[in-house]
Amino acid sequence: MEKKTNLMAFGLMMMMLILSATTARADLCQDALKALMPCMAFLTGFSPPPPNAGCCQGAQDVLSKATTSADRKALCVCFKNVIGQGGILPDRAEQLPDLCKVKTPVPIRSDVDCNKL
Repeated sequence: MEKKTNLMAFGLMMMMLILSATTARADLCQDALKALMPCMAFLTGFSPPPPNAGCCQGAQDVLSKATTSADRKALCVCFKNVIGQGGILPDRAEQLPDLCKVKTPVPIRSDVDCNKL
């Protein structure tokens, strides 16, 4: 029951972030968060590794859209904001590209300097 409540609260938080995204490419952030919704059980620790196939497909879809410097910066800021809001385990977020065998042009960490991308 507690897991379900926590997952629902996390889902509501994600929806608030989607609706209030203020990055230069808010649409990219919104699309990324929607695509990564299948990853939430993995990212929040409710599901053990490896992430499921839907999660890995979403990660691939998101990262393949980071084709310009502006896109990479926008995704970086988006990821930092989501990880910084709590609920997502930073180590799980960092592991996601390796576990999904996805090459990432954007680090999925809260301590990265997005201006250097």
